[in-house]
Order: sequence, then structure tokens, then C-alpha cells
Amino acid sequence: MRYFLIVLGALSLCFSSCASFEAEKANEAHTIEISFDANKTTGYMWVCAIDKTDIAQVIDEKYEIDYSRVDKNGICGAGGEQKFTILCKKKGHAIIRFSYIRPWEKEKKPEKEICCDLRVRENFDYRLEKCYEMSLSDIVSDVVSVFGVGIDV
Repeated sequence: MRYFLIVLGALSLCFSSCASFEAEKANEAHTIEISFDANKTTGYMWVCAIDKTDIAQVIDEKYEIDYSRVDKNGICGAGGEQKFTILCKKKGHAIIRFSYIRPWEKEKKPEKEICCDLRVRENFDYRLEKCYEMSLSDIVSDVVSVFGVGIDV
């Protein structure tokens, strides 16, 4: 029981800032644009899952390279921004989960994960709150520091 509480404490410390998260109302009244720092050259990409697609759904996803990060020789490897446009379809409540993954690593947990609570009102005004944000590497390093053992992820 004591070890369970220690691990639980370590996990709660991990719900900290691990990714750039920005949400803004897009040009259309019923859409939200959410963007994250990303780097496709690493193989990682953000994926989005919405539990109630009758309330909201992703209508666009794009990746834009940040050319200010590319050196004068055009060396690859610079990061960018991944943007999701979400359409609010009707009044209600939905959970939106963003996971930073390598699509071919099916058995591996997401490197980063952000869960958001979306509440859409009658007039399509919305409230989007970040429920939690977590990094797998943060969890592993905290568990290792508590138990002094290595963990494969």
C-alpha cells in the first residue's frame, strides 16, 4: 500500500506542462483551432480522439514547418506546429484526447498526452479546459527516482 501511494504521488507530479497547447476561436463561429508544437522528422505526430462525435469532430488537421528554426543551409529536423480544427456541432459535453505518438509503435504508450473537457452551449459558444497534461518520460523518471529501478516503456 505504501508503494502504491508513492507511485500515485509520483504520477500526480507528472501532470505538468509538457507540450505547447493553444486554443482559439477560428474564423467560423462554430470551430475551434488547437495547435501543438510538433516535429514530424522524429516520427511523432499528434492524434486526436473525441468521445462524442455528435457534439464535436475534427474537420481539418495540418502540419506547418516553422521556417525560423531551419538554418540557412536548409537542414532538415526543424520542428513546427500541428493544428487541429474542431467543429462544434451541437450543445453538449465531450472529452477530447490528444496523444503524441509514432503511429507504427502500436504497443507503446503515447510520449505525451493532453485531455480536454469541451462544453458547447446553445449558441455554440464553448468552454475548453485542459483536464490534464502528461509526459511518459516524466512518469518514468519520477518512478525511477522513487524506486531506483529501470522501466522499459
